[in-house]
Amino acid sequence: MPTIAAYLSELTARLEALLEDRLLGAWLIGSGALGGFDRLRSDVDVQAVCTARLARTELQRLATSLSHEALPCPVRGLEFVLYAREDLTDPHGPVFQLNLNTGPRMGHHAGYDPGAEPRFWFVLDVAIAREHAHRLTGLRPETILPALPRSLVRSALHDALEWYRAHDGAQAVLAACRAWAWAIDGCWLSKGDAAVWATAQLADRTPVAKALARRADSAPGPTPTELAAVVDPVERLLAAGAASPGTC
Repeated sequence: MPTIAAYLSELTARLEALLEDRLLGAWLIGSGALGGFDRLRSDVDVQAVCTARLARTELQRLATSLSHEALPCPVRGLEFVLYAREDLTDPHGPVFQLNLNTGPRMGHHAGYDPGAEPRFWFVLDVAIAREHAHRLTGLRPETILPALPRSLVRSALHDALEWYRAHDGAQAVLAACRAWAWAIDGCWLSKGDAAVWATAQLADRTPVAKALARRADSAPGPTPTELAAVVDPVERLLAAGAASPGTC
């Protein structure tokens, strides 16, 4: 199995070969860029932007080339998203061309219809990538990715918290810690660093401690009451429009 560096190098080479001069840039995002990467549980998250929209056949060829069967992923999986530059500034949030999930411990998904998938994930990915992505090839992310309206980012954070609340209480708590840190300090943190930040603010650290323990192993996660104690105030903060202009 290749190292992550070798995997990213080959992935980048395939992007360059398939897209040629239409590829504006590609970046490592997510936990790999924020310093929270854990080889046992993290995905490799890559984002790319091209000069114009591609035909469906080209997108399918790209998805095939980057799939786990064609390019074995050395960790849980790859989350790859391709945008056309013109679709980054849609008023409802960035519109992807290809959303690919593939890997040994991840269900394979090649999405071509942005209307069929929640938009908030892509709003958050672009907002964080603009500030923290690690360049793999092409232009730096801040020269291509737009500074999204803070109201749009607040709404996406709220929607993400609602999604996590319905699907994973431990992740909801950690996502709330990240949203809280962003709203107060204007900083995007890894979930682990956000948990440390939030712990310093909380009188009762139990929900965060349980969320971290749940993420690390099969320990019981926060109870619904403990989850609400962290998530509800953050949702109210986001709904009120409170957010730092950003200092990080």
